Amino acid sequence: MHMTIWQAILLGMLQGVSELFPISSLGHIIVLKAMLHWHFSSHNKNFLSFVVALHLATAAALVLYFWKQWKVVFTAYIGSVRRGKLVYDDASKFAWLLVAGTIVVGLVGLVFEKKFKLFFENPHYYWLVAVFLIINGGVMFLGDYMKKRALAAAQTKQQKRTEELTFSQGALVGAAQTFALFPGISRSGVAIVGGVLAGLTYEEACRFAFMLATPVIAAAGLLKVPALFKPEARHILHLTIPAAVAAGICAYLSTAFLMKYFEKRRLTPFAIYCVVLGVVALIMLRH
Repeated sequence: MHMTIWQAILLGMLQGVSELFPISSLGHIIVLKAMLHWHFSSHNKNFLSFVVALHLATAAALVLYFWKQWKVVFTAYIGSVRRGKLVYDDASKFAWLLVAGTIVVGLVGLVFEKKFKLFFENPHYYWLVAVFLIINGGVMFLGDYMKKRALAAAQTKQQKRTEELTFSQGALVGAAQTFALFPGISRSGVAIVGGVLAGLTYEEACRFAFMLATPVIAAAGLLKVPALFKPEARHILHLTIPAAVAAGICAYLSTAFLMKYFEKRRLTPFAIYCVVLGVVALIMLRH
């Protein structure tokens, strides 16, 4: 794996930003690597574990940022067991909405993850990642348009809190994350679109999307990171550690920025960015 320390740190920073921004971290890593002619991953099967280690650092940053909310969630789970009642207040409703939204994407990921590795391993498919980036932008454009129409039709700015979603709505928002198995489709992007179409504000949809993504990202990291400690992978640990630190710092800062951003703004700027990048990448990578 002929990766320099600076390439590793750059990939870590890219992961930390693009995993939370609705622009697809996986798509960016693949497209950037291909456009800059970095070929190290195609010759080393440990590259995917390296990338997942960056995901684990991102999950750690999300846990740290939402630590107070996670404490409330865990307390709610304990309360449900003690009371023998699934939902007894807003905190318990939110906690079990997270479960409902995580089950589908977790099961689909376990079953189909291996089938999607070809996008990492086969350069002939890289141009499809550019197509998925364009589709990702289109989904966000559509989400903004439909949200605007819904608000205009209701003639009111009053919107739901996450705790007011039904369990089926929570499950659908979480299930939307399965589309992120396609490199170029953003996990946070499709979940935020799902949330706002279910009636949430952009800020509330962002919070729900990030908390839904945390256990999924963490589980993927915990499953793959042990491969980095195998004897044949020890030589990349010195690259993984600084890259993971960079990913964690950037993820925390990105989360703080986006939670503030979505208080008053929409997805359209990210949609434009994804479409433009996708078109440029498609031109450069289509052979």
